[in-house]
Amino acid sequence: MTRSRGPRGAGTDTRADIVAAAAAVFMRDGYAGTSMRAIAREASVDPAMVRHWFDSKVELFVAALRPAQRDDPRLVALAALPPTHLGEALVRVFSSLWDDPVQGPRLATILRAAVADEDVAEAVRGVIIADVLEQVLEGHPEIPASERALRASLAASQMIGLAAARHLLGFAALESADLDTLVAAYGPTLQRYLTGDLGPVA
Repeated sequence: MTRSRGPRGAGTDTRADIVAAAAAVFMRDGYAGTSMRAIAREASVDPAMVRHWFDSKVELFVAALRPAQRDDPRLVALAALPPTHLGEALVRVFSSLWDDPVQGPRLATILRAAVADEDVAEAVRGVIIADVLEQVLEGHPEIPASERALRASLAASQMIGLAAARHLLGFAALESADLDTLVAAYGPTLQRYLTGDLGPVA
């Protein structure tokens, strides 16, 4: 049953309804083709209610489509792993998200929007670097804090390149590669970026 539009209480359910509606509209129309008013219509709320919860379209876009929050059990488990296992484990988690029938298309929408819009790119960088990779590295005090941003950025560049080549650009050999092949190929490189010798670091 479709709810009538109008003022609604600012409760958790309302926010969840807005996030769910935003995910549907962003997936259907893309970031550039979506307005806050369109999301309000989809959620059957007044546009002011969307603004109550989200200051910008970018903020709502990330909230609606991001595949993992900071307290996601997969990220917590990565942070708890022995440091020598991080590279392979990160490839497995990242690839499983992209291969998921729900999360994969959402990630593709995020990546396309980030390439086209600098505000989205800035927000996505914050999620990948600060909320995911730096959080993982924080669980390993043997990695100097002064190196975490660089190491996280190096690892992110590798994973984003893999995702773009495999899922957006259609590199056939990567599209057909199974998970174990990707882990064997990318795991050692990610391991070096995360915990290995980077040479002189300014």
